Amino acid sequence: MKGKIFTVDEANRMLPLVARIADDIVRTYGEVNTALQAYEAAKAAAGGDDASEAELRRRDAEVGEVLDRFQALIQEIEALGGTVKDYERGFIDFYGDVAGEIVYLCWTRGETSIGHWHRLEEGYAKRRALPVLGAAA
Repeated sequence: MKGKIFTVDEANRMLPLVARIADDIVRTYGEVNTALQAYEAAKAAAGGDDASEAELRRRDAEVGEVLDRFQALIQEIEALGGTVKDYERGFIDFYGDVAGEIVYLCWTRGETSIGHWHRLEEGYAKRRALPVLGAAA
């Protein structure tokens, strides 16, 4: 494990920015998939002529550009101390402490605050509500 251990309050203060970036991640992830599909279609249709080769190069450049934007968004979340767990749905975790155990504070796009956690070796399906008394720990 490496990274800052956040209190729930610290992580919640970042959520307005995190939410905007998460929205961009989900949107850009869709663009990555669309660009990859367009590249694969151009590749399948390529007939070896100059026009189809130019289209293939254009689609390849488009994939590279959208992947660069996508990676930059992931790096923004990581620079804030978070980890993107699901690109399609916008799940983001932050290291936290619940009852003396280092865990992931679990946030899902659309939630207004962090209200859940899960153990480091578990995933979203095992998330639990934060304990009321330990929520500010």
